[in-house]
Amino acid sequence: MPAMEERPHMETREDEIDLGIYFAILRKEWWKIALFSLAVGVATLLYMFTKPNIYQAAAVITPSVDEKKQNPALGALASFGVSVGGPSSIEDLDTLFKSNDLAVRVFRKYNLWPILLADRFDPATGKANPGWTDRLFGNEKGPKPPGDWDAIRAVKDRLKVSVNKKAGTVSVSFESPSADGSANIVKYFLDEGKNRLQEEALDRATKNKKFIEEQIGKTVDALNRDRLYSLLGQEVEREMMARNREQFGFRVIDSPRVPDRKFKPKRSQSAILAMVLSFFAGCVFFIVREKSSSAFLDK
Repeated sequence: MPAMEERPHMETREDEIDLGIYFAILRKEWWKIALFSLAVGVATLLYMFTKPNIYQAAAVITPSVDEKKQNPALGALASFGVSVGGPSSIEDLDTLFKSNDLAVRVFRKYNLWPILLADRFDPATGKANPGWTDRLFGNEKGPKPPGDWDAIRAVKDRLKVSVNKKAGTVSVSFESPSADGSANIVKYFLDEGKNRLQEEALDRATKNKKFIEEQIGKTVDALNRDRLYSLLGQEVEREMMARNREQFGFRVIDSPRVPDRKFKPKRSQSAILAMVLSFFAGCVFFIVREKSSSAFLDK
């Protein structure tokens, strides 16, 4: 028993001695570690100043019609095999604003490349110079007009869509080097998203009206004809709502505003983080180097 009690005590003393050796090494090399971490922090800060300011604008929207309210005509219309659509839900809006088709539609309609690419885009030729990563890996040889895939990749990195199911809202934000540009781009996405929903609703109503009119011409039973006329009236009403409603598909709770402060980069935080990490890296380096030198001399 005494031997068993003595062994843990000896191990504890050895651990304390090793820890003291580590502190001794750090006390001897502290100025090198401090100088290294300071140099890394300054270099990181200078590098971050080469990065342009990025501004984020956001909007909050909600479905314009309560998705829980069911139109009694929808069931009857669906019984004839007609696509009835229905009110937009937050999931529908989330899918809409994340779709590649909407991104391509916005970029084709609006000239967004001067905002996103800045000096890399030449408005006179409509071509953009490749970035340094593309040149480094040999993906691009020279200037070329941005295409649909470039628009999809640009939106993937900059457009953020988040859903708050509890509040029943969808947040749409966009990041760009221009404060005004970010707010305008969010507005463009809202406008084109609404236009797409209206076009789909009008197209669906037109097809449904045509189908119902064909069924009325084929139906002899008076009760079924009255039912079809009622459904036709519903479709006419839905078409009118799609054409005349000011905020069809969704309502804007918070419209996009021009940001007055940059969103990123966070230069000071990045520099401090680099200093802290480099400080610990320097501590590990000098301890490992000293231990390796000691082990070599022992041999």
